[in-house]
Amino acid sequence: MNTDRIYELRDLLNTANHEYHVLGDAKTLSDAQYDELLRELIKLEAQHPELTDPDSPSCRVGGGLIAGFAKVRHGRKMLSLDNAFNADETWAFFGKKKIVLVAEPKIDGLSVKLVYVEGKLVQATTRGDGAVGDDVTENVRTIRSVPLVLRHPDTLEVKGEVFMSYTAFSAVNLRAEEQGEEPFANPRNAAAGSLKLKDPAEVASRRLSFVAYGSDTQITGVNAQEMLITHFENLGFMSVRMLPLRGRAMPVAQVVVADSAKTLEAVIAEADLRRKALDLPTDGLVFKINDLAVQRELGEGTKAPNWAVAYKFPPERKSTKLLRVVLQVGRTGKITPVAEVEPVELSGTTVVRASLCNQAEINRLGVGVGDDVWIEKSAEIIPKIMGIARRCSQLGAYQFPSVCPCCKQPLVTYEGLVDIFCANVYCPDQVFQQIKYAAGKGALDIDGCGEALVAHLISCGVHDLYTLLTVTDLGTMKPAARAKFIAGQRAALTAPLWRKIAALGIEGIGKSRAQDLAARFPNLLDTTEEEIELVIGPAATKAFFVYVVDRNAAMIQQLMTAGFVLAEDASVMGLLSGKVFVITGALLSGTRDAVMRKIETAGGTVKSSVSTKVNFLVAGEDCGARKTADAKRLGVSVISEAQLYEMMGQPMTIMDESAESSLEHV
Repeated sequence: MNTDRIYELRDLLNTANHEYHVLGDAKTLSDAQYDELLRELIKLEAQHPELTDPDSPSCRVGGGLIAGFAKVRHGRKMLSLDNAFNADETWAFFGKKKIVLVAEPKIDGLSVKLVYVEGKLVQATTRGDGAVGDDVTENVRTIRSVPLVLRHPDTLEVKGEVFMSYTAFSAVNLRAEEQGEEPFANPRNAAAGSLKLKDPAEVASRRLSFVAYGSDTQITGVNAQEMLITHFENLGFMSVRMLPLRGRAMPVAQVVVADSAKTLEAVIAEADLRRKALDLPTDGLVFKINDLAVQRELGEGTKAPNWAVAYKFPPERKSTKLLRVVLQVGRTGKITPVAEVEPVELSGTTVVRASLCNQAEINRLGVGVGDDVWIEKSAEIIPKIMGIARRCSQLGAYQFPSVCPCCKQPLVTYEGLVDIFCANVYCPDQVFQQIKYAAGKGALDIDGCGEALVAHLISCGVHDLYTLLTVTDLGTMKPAARAKFIAGQRAALTAPLWRKIAALGIEGIGKSRAQDLAARFPNLLDTTEEEIELVIGPAATKAFFVYVVDRNAAMIQQLMTAGFVLAEDASVMGLLSGKVFVITGALLSGTRDAVMRKIETAGGTVKSSVSTKVNFLVAGEDCGARKTADAKRLGVSVISEAQLYEMMGQPMTIMDESAESSLEHV
């Protein structure tokens, strides 16, 4: 029977999900098999709506947008931990007496409490201020290492940490950079920011993880911390003994018979070596008394329990010589200093460059070229200079030159911004980055406008967005490339508003924020600073007004005169106007970018992930099962490629792959 098959598929997919996201080993199903069975499950569930279950694997991708997070008062305060910074302090915390402890890695994430009733997840809450937290249940349900249904029908509270692995962190930041957005500084910030997103589908795309480490619930037969860890594993959780690895290593968590500070010192040293193989950020060890009855007897203070302490690892720090400071000129004119240092091994990698942030940070550190400097990895990711190890330079702290390293024009500062800028709009480095970005796929998407063509256009006199759109003397370009570029110029004048905003290349305003601004403010230049700040925040808002008022007012006026208006033209209404689409799967009528341009020409907007803001999911060949499941849950219409063309009033033609060969542009 179909109904039996539904339950069989749910069990099979839940098992595969646990193996991959908790155990880190896909044994039962390959990715292709998982997607095939998930599609089958979605189809059967649609045929049997009476068997709808929010705990089904088909519902993992998240529900609708969350208008705001409800506040939840914890029945028992969620406390933080006291800190110890060496083995002696740790030993002293436990009274300097022989005791059995459990040492667990201190994960650098976000504390969350899960509530299960008869084995089913009913609520997830952040720690907040300890007394009151945010209800993030819908977002936590998207985390695949969180079991929606336990293997045993227990009623209990589970405390743990939501974190982002280094692998997921790299993917999230790569996507941010591709969209012209500010990358996250470290995995902890990324995890915390992701869990507070208002769209669970977007949370699901961030690939967060959860590890269970504690419970206020007394569990029959569980009388020690090490037994509690095993119990979590039996229920289907990732435990502190099962953390994802980047290489082979023994688990960091272990039981310790502590009889001296020296014993703890050895445990700390060994854990510090082992943790380097973990695929997640850790910043210490948590030592807990193993006996749960003793834990309850010792109780807790106002801020921390009396039976556990957090030893904080010092960041790995080494000295090396600062060879030179290289100044990079970005598309906004911002000058970014990069330190080049003698190669040094740090946290498993060879470091030759490090961040210096800006002139204010250099002045604070006092570092100069030739000095031996301390360098460490911020959150074990970004190499950063932390100070002077040995003063060798006689010149003191490095000072920015008064002129741009590229064009030699004066450098300037702007009120409210700490960075230093090249104010010369004709600066070659700045111009190249601006034109490359403005013509790229994340902005105006002028076909064929790669680095070679950008360099040629600059040689023809292009120096800003206005001249990019109005240049007529194209030099020695071949006829086909010339015709393609001119068509791109014309199309840019009537591009969707968000593409025009993105093309300005303003610091912190990439594709996503540009789309948010366009959706909210059809007449952008008539909008107040206070209104814009509510949408994109104070820093990006300040950068916006510095760009359009302080630095480029004349060019903005030229653009408007040329027909590049920073507003949606209400008189031009396409058949898809106001409609939002997501594309999944292989398309027959052209590349995804080509089809996206057709949708935009017809007035529609294309997003990368399904949410309640989306009207249609265009399902091509071998479409993504997860996006289809997302659309089903959110009530988004799933249409075929042919139906899309019917909506646009166009015939659908099959792409001739032989016509996709590239052209020589210059």
